[in-house]
Amino acid sequence: MDKHKPTQILPEEYSEIAKFDLDDHPGLAMILNLVGVGVLFGVAWLLMESLVLLRPEYLATENILIITGMREFWRNVLILVISLGLMIILNEGGRWLMYWAITHQRPKIGFKGFYTYAAAPEWYLPKWAYLLIRLAPTTGITLFGLAVVPLVPLNLIPGVLLLVSLNLASATSDLYIVYWLSRVPKDILIRDYGDGVRVYHDDHQPLEVSVQP
Repeated sequence: MDKHKPTQILPEEYSEIAKFDLDDHPGLAMILNLVGVGVLFGVAWLLMESLVLLRPEYLATENILIITGMREFWRNVLILVISLGLMIILNEGGRWLMYWAITHQRPKIGFKGFYTYAAAPEWYLPKWAYLLIRLAPTTGITLFGLAVVPLVPLNLIPGVLLLVSLNLASATSDLYIVYWLSRVPKDILIRDYGDGVRVYHDDHQPLEVSVQP
């Protein structure tokens, strides 16, 4: 069996060596949420500053008032709701498509609390495939958002900037998982069951690093 390809059958010599589930780490979950809030405001500020290069004509007094919420309150609320909805659809939709492209099987879409997820709990994925699935939607949405800022009508710019900011803020757990998996061997297999991730490794190969999150 080629252990560098997705499989639905765990090789006999493989066993679980680590598990990552935020329900088991409430302190870490709180830290990641706080970091996400900081990322949201930090990225939003950076994007506003980037308008000097990306769309200088937007930096008029009228448009700044719209972004800072000093007028048209309900319009800003609508922009927030639409941007958040689009972020969820594009992010999880992108991850769903990545799973489908890699496994050739429709993945699972689920809801837990205030977040949604796409997962393939019946599949064991090599490290390269899982990292691609984790990073591709966030990277793609960010690059696409920055690319369209110079092109969209001025009144759509707040929504685009908010979409990119929310997308990066929601990616804190994804980035943490990527960092964690970057420290484990390349020959692992990963099973994402939606609420968490389980990691498997060849029992015949020594582990030279800690794999605990």
